[in-house]
Amino acid sequence: MTITGAWPTTGGFAYVSDESGRPQPWLRTWDGPARPLPVDGSVLRLAWRPGGERLLAQTDLTGTEDYQLAEIDPVTGAVDWITRAEDVRHEIGVPYSTASEPYSPDGRLLAYASTARDETCFDVYVRDLADGDTRMLLRGDDRYLPMFFSPDSRRLLVLKLHQNSDHDLYACDVRTGQVEHLTPHEGAAKYQPGGWAHDGIYLCTTHGRDHLGVARLVPGQPPQWLATPEYDIETVITGPQVLWPVHTGDGHTLLGAARVPGVVSLRFGSEGFVPRPAGDQLLVQVGRADRATEIHLADPVTGAVRQLTRFGDGLPDDLVTPDTVRFPSDDGLDITGLLYLPRDARGPVPAVLHIHGGPEDQALPVYDPLIQRLVRAGIAVLAPNVRGSTGRGMRYQRLIYRDWGGGDLRDFAACARFLAGHDGIDGDRLGVYGASYGGFATLSCLSRLPDLWRAGVAICAPSDLETNTRAFPPTWRRRAADWVGDVDDPAERARLAQASPLTHAARIRAPLLLAHGVNDTRVAIDESDRLHAILTGLGRPVRLIRLTGGHTPDRDEWDDVDTAAVDWLREHLLGDLLLGDDPST
Repeated sequence: MTITGAWPTTGGFAYVSDESGRPQPWLRTWDGPARPLPVDGSVLRLAWRPGGERLLAQTDLTGTEDYQLAEIDPVTGAVDWITRAEDVRHEIGVPYSTASEPYSPDGRLLAYASTARDETCFDVYVRDLADGDTRMLLRGDDRYLPMFFSPDSRRLLVLKLHQNSDHDLYACDVRTGQVEHLTPHEGAAKYQPGGWAHDGIYLCTTHGRDHLGVARLVPGQPPQWLATPEYDIETVITGPQVLWPVHTGDGHTLLGAARVPGVVSLRFGSEGFVPRPAGDQLLVQVGRADRATEIHLADPVTGAVRQLTRFGDGLPDDLVTPDTVRFPSDDGLDITGLLYLPRDARGPVPAVLHIHGGPEDQALPVYDPLIQRLVRAGIAVLAPNVRGSTGRGMRYQRLIYRDWGGGDLRDFAACARFLAGHDGIDGDRLGVYGASYGGFATLSCLSRLPDLWRAGVAICAPSDLETNTRAFPPTWRRRAADWVGDVDDPAERARLAQASPLTHAARIRAPLLLAHGVNDTRVAIDESDRLHAILTGLGRPVRLIRLTGGHTPDRDEWDDVDTAAVDWLREHLLGDLLLGDDPST
């Protein structure tokens, strides 16, 4: 089971869980059982209307990520649709994030972004909750997303998300529509707000720096630094206190005086693990590699921490925690990763390179059922953070821009060298796995470094950078040239073709398992269909699983794909070493 976010109200808290098979809202009193609040579609995130009388759900009705908004009565379960427009996408903050508050503090207004006017960008709207009147507050020429209202409900903070590494903030007067640019700057910079308090806007920013620090921004003034360490601080919490998580290095995180057992926040723009205030305490999700993510109540003043959920009951008690490893790429760039080794291994074991998506994502020591199943099957796993990953500063993150299939491929070769040089790993039995960008990276490894791998699994994977970029979701089009490449430039098209796995498909020899959603709007299923047809024609061992959903399948299909992936990798990596029944769970 997975959970996404946790939102408190007076009587308890709500969260998104796929316990029923697809992501849905669940409501729990502070000490009582949880109950579902069913709504159509797969829910991405929630937000309470001030006072707690309505729960807002952002939900995907078709699997195409055209999100709609509905308010749910937490007592009766009645659903009132705010938006329900075909082929229009609505957001109540940064996509895939929980770091925003769409309601005004006075409970009068709801802010959201919409592609109704232009499918390539987000405009920002405000809705009067008393009479339903809705008006455009900001007309966008890119992705403009509402973040927080000012404490007096008179202004709305809007974030322009050009790239994951290039932001701007604007304050919009909700009465006059006047817009003030708060963050003029040169070059790329991140401005990731965590809340608007009476004394200013608190945010994580790289303003003039490589790493994210914590600052306070008063409109009309430059940011005032509160913390500037030589590592990224990716979350700031604005509530009764202003707090940010500090990782202690021993698997715990500090929030004020509260020491919680694991990772409590992910990078900006991602779902999960974002703390929310509950009175003088914090409701936080805590993840660890060897246990399920759980919801805790933490007091940052007294340090008291109380676990509220038991989602991990029934998991095996022998789950593995990773070691952090470091090794150089061929150009000297420092690569880090999480290495999971099977318990009580007898002799060198096969290994799988598990590549995260994004590419601007991060491998973190939180529970991953696929990794644990592979380790229990006797296969080591390396989850690397190669160039392009977040958490290592702006320069490191932006190394992937306009270089997909370039420097990152050298990093994956370095990962293979590291694994082959490890005493406990059989370097002749290496596999590679990834989804989305990780799937592209998997195909790059198999097609351009074919001698290194015995098997691969690629989920929702781009195989042709030009066709995939041309088919990007409309709201990604304005960022595509800087992010991947300019498909209208002949020289760029030639570079993208050289970096595309489809160009080198005939070199793929390792058995390959593909899986792809028929409704995927981020990576069209044609990317897998064409590669599958070429490999089938060449007589190569390949299988394609066609999923019914989109880029992120529901739980049942993910479980099926995980099972197929484990079986595939066990068969082709363990081979003649395979004995007995499947030990994975």
